[in-house]
Amino acid sequence: MNIAFLAPEFLPNWGGAGTYAIELVKYLSKKHDVHVITLRRKIDNESTYSDDRILDFFDNRIHLHTISDASDTFLYNAAFQYACLKHLPRICKENSIDIVHADVPHMSDVILRMIKSNRNTVTTVHTIIEGHKQGILASGLDFWDMDASERYTLALFPMLKLTQWLYLKRSPTIITVSNWMKGLLEQNYGLKEVSVIHNGVDHRLFSPEKRNNEVRGLDTDKPIVLFSSRMTVAKGAHYLIKAIPEIIKENREVHFVFSGAGAKEPWVNILEKEGVDRSYYSFLGYLDYSELAGLYARAEVFVVPSLYENLPIRVLEAMSSETAVVATNICAIPEAIIHNENGILIPPRDSNAIAESVTRLLQDRHSSEKLAKNARKIVLEKFSWERIGRETERVYESVM
Repeated sequence: MNIAFLAPEFLPNWGGAGTYAIELVKYLSKKHDVHVITLRRKIDNESTYSDDRILDFFDNRIHLHTISDASDTFLYNAAFQYACLKHLPRICKENSIDIVHADVPHMSDVILRMIKSNRNTVTTVHTIIEGHKQGILASGLDFWDMDASERYTLALFPMLKLTQWLYLKRSPTIITVSNWMKGLLEQNYGLKEVSVIHNGVDHRLFSPEKRNNEVRGLDTDKPIVLFSSRMTVAKGAHYLIKAIPEIIKENREVHFVFSGAGAKEPWVNILEKEGVDRSYYSFLGYLDYSELAGLYARAEVFVVPSLYENLPIRVLEAMSSETAVVATNICAIPEAIIHNENGILIPPRDSNAIAESVTRLLQDRHSSEKLAKNARKIVLEKFSWERIGRETERVYESVM
């Protein structure tokens, strides 16, 4: 098959949709001609990836079309949508494309789809705008403490919701990554025959064997409690921060690591208000995709205090790394984590529950190791990219 994969999040990777694109393209490119339509992204102070570097990452098995740039967290998407309008028809015609694979929330081909629907388009729904708004508002933080992308989402919500509704209605074949999201699409949009193909993880890269890997910017021998995500309010980092003083009371030998793109200053301000000494935490900023494996494997506990998620890939990455996970009991997270069997589920917006759970895992190594080993086992059984790639191929075949 000749596949055009629209990937406004790609390399450098900065979120779950990017990981999905990278790993699915990696699998598909072993058997098919995959044309990746993407952009040049700069994250924090990192340099952009050259086309040659991206091609090397995929052993030169993909065809790369870089059609725009990104230097922000929201407006870049409109520029990419316009670039798709200009370039995607030509790319499809010149390369005899059989399948166009797009996603929500980016809706990269939205202008084209409003003009003429393509029956050979497959759309993966990672999240919907209503849930994203719900997660932002649930943070309880001031509007100006939010990431710029979250402020734009709130300000433009009515227009974004209408655009998403039209886009989904003109999506002939839909995949989503959880049963929970399938239920929302059926209930809120009346969509039928939605295929569920769960997110996955590269279990060879994210492995306990990576514990000795060096991690840039990390300088501690203490047990690590890790938060790794974009630094946006919907990810709930401030609820972990408010739990830190209680955790330190019971565990002096602990270090909190925050990894992910975005400004650290608002979060440092909250840490200082909570009276947390700087020796107890580190902000590593954006880490390259391959570097994350060592960080996950080094951590004793991985905390996911999110207020809204679908099935977050970073949860699966931590589980695959044999790291004990504490996550909020929301959305599709329970499709991966069974409470007290392969992780711990807690209520959202509950710093006391975070403190109690993290303290328990730091003090009870036997319990922590049991959860971690069970977590990797379930990843190997259910969440491999090989399995997900095969299921996605079957969807493509049914479309053709």
